[in-house]
This record gives sequence, C-alpha cells and structure tokens, in this order.
Amino acid sequence: MSITEDEVFAQAVDNAGFLWCQRDSAVRDPRYDLKDLAELDGRLAAQLDLLGRGGEAAWGGCAAAAEEGGAGEVFAALSLALARRDQGAIAALIARGIEAPGIARGVVSALGWAAPGLVKDVLPALLGASVEEQPALRAIGIAASAVMRRDPGPALREALSAEDARLRARALKALGELGFVEGLDDARRALGAEDAAVRFWAAWSAALLEDGRGVDVLLEIAAGGGAFAERAAGVALRRLAPPAGARWLRGLGGAPGMERVRVAIAGVGALGDPAHVPWLIERMSAPRLARRAGGALTLITGVDLVREELEGPALEETGPSDDPEDEDVGPDPDDGLPWPDAAAVGRWWARRRGDFVAGRRHLGGRAIEVAWLHEVLRRGRQPAREAAAIERCFLRPRLGVFEVRARGDAQRAELGG
Repeated sequence: MSITEDEVFAQAVDNAGFLWCQRDSAVRDPRYDLKDLAELDGRLAAQLDLLGRGGEAAWGGCAAAAEEGGAGEVFAALSLALARRDQGAIAALIARGIEAPGIARGVVSALGWAAPGLVKDVLPALLGASVEEQPALRAIGIAASAVMRRDPGPALREALSAEDARLRARALKALGELGFVEGLDDARRALGAEDAAVRFWAAWSAALLEDGRGVDVLLEIAAGGGAFAERAAGVALRRLAPPAGARWLRGLGGAPGMERVRVAIAGVGALGDPAHVPWLIERMSAPRLARRAGGALTLITGVDLVREELEGPALEETGPSDDPEDEDVGPDPDDGLPWPDAAAVGRWWARRRGDFVAGRRHLGGRAIEVAWLHEVLRRGRQPAREAAAIERCFLRPRLGVFEVRARGDAQRAELGG
C-alpha cells in the first residue's frame, strides 16, 4: 500500500511535535549530554527540513496541528512560518503563546531555534509591544532574546519596572542570563517584591551578578519552601563556602517535612562538599528522596550509578506531574534519575571517599575551576552542565549564563567542538 504525500507530511508534523517534546525534557535529563542533545536536534531539524520542502501541503498540516495541539505542534508550525516569512501566520502563532505558559515555551523555543535572519523583523515588534497593554508579547520577546543571549535593549529596562508580574519576573531573569551587571540596582529593588516569581528571579540574578543580598534572599526562599525553594537552594549554596553552607544545611535539615529534606538535598548537591555524601546515602532508602539524593551524589562525585552497577529497584511507582501555571512546567523532576542501591553506594563510598577532599567544593568529581567547568560544559550530562554554567557565571558574571538548552550545533560551535 503506497503512502500519499499528505500522509508523509502529517507524519512529519507528528514527528516534529514529538521530538520537540522529547527535547524539552532532554535539556534537563541526566541521561543526556551535549552529543546526545545534538543528535536529537539533528533528527528534529530533519523533520522541519522535510516540512520546509513540502510547500502548501506541508504548511496546511502544520497549521492545522498547531490549532489543536500543544507546544510541540506550535513550535513546528512557527518554525515553518518563520522560514516562509509568513507574517500573518507568525503573528497568529505567537498569539497562541499568550494563552498559556506551556504554549509560550514552544513559541520562545521556535524563535530561539530559528536562524537570526528569520527573526530580525519579528523580535523588534515583540520587544516594542506595550508594557501596559501587551505585557505577554513583551515577555515573549525578552525570553526569546535571552535564549539567544541577545541584548533586548531599552525594552528590557522598561520591563524591569512593569506592573505585570510575569513580564517583570521574565525581565529580572534576563539580567542574570545575560550578565547585565548594569541592571543590578533593578534586581535589588525587587528583592522585597510580594510576587514570588518576581522576588525569586530578582534574587537569582542578583546572586549571579555578585550581590550578597541576593544570596540571602535565595536562602530565605529556600528555607520558606514553595515552588522556588529547591532552585533557590541550588544557586545560593554555590555562593557559600563549605563551612557556611554546612551551618545553613544543619538548620534546614533539622526542620520537619519531606519538602525541606528535598531542598536540603538540592543544597548539598550545589555546595559540592564530599563531607555530606554519607548524609546523602542515608536519604537513599526513602522513596521520595532516593533518586534526588543519587542525583546530588553524581553532581558532587561524578559517579555514574548505572555504569558502576550501583542502581537498585524502584522504591515506588512514579509518573509525570504538571502545573499549567508554571513557566518551567515539565515532567517529574526526578525523571531520568536512576534509583540508587543505598547499600551498594555505601560500599562504593567506603572505597572511594579518599579520592575526594572534604571541605572543598566539587562538581562532577573534581574541584571547581574555570578549565574544568568548560570541560563539563563540553562533555557533562545536562544537570552537571547546568551547574557548570551557573558556576562559570559566578567566576565571570559579565559572561552571563551559558545556555545549555540551545541548539546542540550552536553550543558546540561556542564551546569549540
């Protein structure tokens, strides 16, 4: 039975949407490194290329899928619309991104994926959208600029004092991403904001830009719990010396509640002091903590639990969790992390603990310094690469945060292979 042209393009649309969703998870998946991400990007690019050669038939299928589909379908359709320079379709698809943060992810991703020449006329219109009347459009423009590590110009400065909380939060995040030290005063002014996202991203950027008050606020957020607690600990503890980090962790670890322990685990992984490995191993017997503790162990020591045969059986059934209001909505945060065998890990640590210097910060098995961070960015798994990008920004704030979610070929070019 022969396959029609329409069926070929329909399959390509489905493939592109599926591959984008796979990629959206892969950028934080501990099973992926830059080589894996580049290979996945190559498969996605091939589907988009096929659609680009398909003319009106392919475009019709893309547009129809985007009307009813999610972020992956919108990504595919917008990528094709940008290549076709179809301004009406571009505007309509970007408008879909205003409907929900989940759709906006696909819109921003498509803008960041496209060749610069294809967005040179689109970005100015987004960045020029009214702060009062079209804040969501301005937020998409700033997000796309930040993903491309491109200065949004005056549009960013104006958004930093916007009344719309989502726009202001996105602008504050861009300060740290871009290494925009000149905006540090704006971040400081937002540290006391009532909106949780505004306060978090103000503190996040302030901490990246070498402001101690930003670190203090991140620690307050981490100790207070909530949606940003683990991420706050994951940055703040990187700014503390091991003794100070240990004191903070002792205070947090003594507080009741599973959420607090997960925050402490994130903090231990960020602090990177091998002295806390025995504490992590103790957490590996608790179903809701085991994989996260194993991930922190890998972040500090570089051990591959699967390759070293330190993986154990699953301690509980797991599945994806979604929050449609979260800009960073995604699968189970522990998805992709192996289940550690606590006893086996304990025996491994007894043999290997002498290879690590307690009281010294480590990432991926080695002490943190610039050359090693560059190597982690080139060859590490995605969680370690994300950590290395933050650590490198601490050492050189004006560089901004290396974008470990960018197209694999672009990352390779920037890193030198």
